[in-house]
Amino acid sequence: MIDLLDLSNWKKQKDIILELHREYGINISSREWRTQVERWNKKFADGEVDIYITHSNSKGFKATKDYNEAKIARNDYMKRAINMIKKAYDCDRGFRNLNNYKFDYESGELK
Repeated sequence: MIDLLDLSNWKKQKDIILELHREYGINISSREWRTQVERWNKKFADGEVDIYITHSNSKGFKATKDYNEAKIARNDYMKRAINMIKKAYDCDRGFRNLNNYKFDYESGELK
């Protein structure tokens, strides 16, 4: 499906989905589109295709052989991964703190 599109320039996801519907009669959701991009990029990593599909929150999607353009998506993945690790850490910390005693200095009570 991705090879049907001209992604030589940046293209927004909604425009891609609309083009697939109008030009090729393919109806997909935005989630399905992102899954297709993931599969394509896995093929790129495995050496099956020679173009990487990068994404940008502001520009959309683009097919590229330029690592600097691909780093836009790569950096987004790294940022998301770090945020997810922080959220997992906060969850663990919260549950560890459930079993901690708290001391009220004003009343002198252990809670």
